[in-house]
Amino acid sequence: MKRLSCLLLGILLVFSLCACQQAAPSSGEAPDQQAITEEATEYFNQMMDGDFETFFNALPQGVQDNISAETIQETWEEEVDKLGGLPKNTSPDVSCYVPEHSDQIRVEFVIPCDKGNFKVFINYFPDGSLYNYVIWKNETK
Repeated sequence: MKRLSCLLLGILLVFSLCACQQAAPSSGEAPDQQAITEEATEYFNQMMDGDFETFFNALPQGVQDNISAETIQETWEEEVDKLGGLPKNTSPDVSCYVPEHSDQIRVEFVIPCDKGNFKVFINYFPDGSLYNYVIWKNETK
């Protein structure tokens, strides 16, 4: 009788543990894309104002080990100069999406210039933390 009671109690314990696991909220919920877009826009606006250090300091250490704030600024300025400068009183087209074949979240900034579009991508991990950036080098018209 004791064996049967222990067996039943064990089975009950296993089922209750399984039920608890299924009922627990998922910690892998998608981050708020609006909040990510707002954060990326703040970084973008700081770079538009010449502050590249703040964005650099927010990047993961692995990215920081391979670049500098000066490198980001030089790449930015090179692309802007190539496209004839950033127009005054213009705001970028901003979109947030998950690229095909990726789990990253990308915030894309597109600024039309005289000689083409200036693009900056700020990428985030699926958990919403900053991953990296790309200053897109377009072909000029």
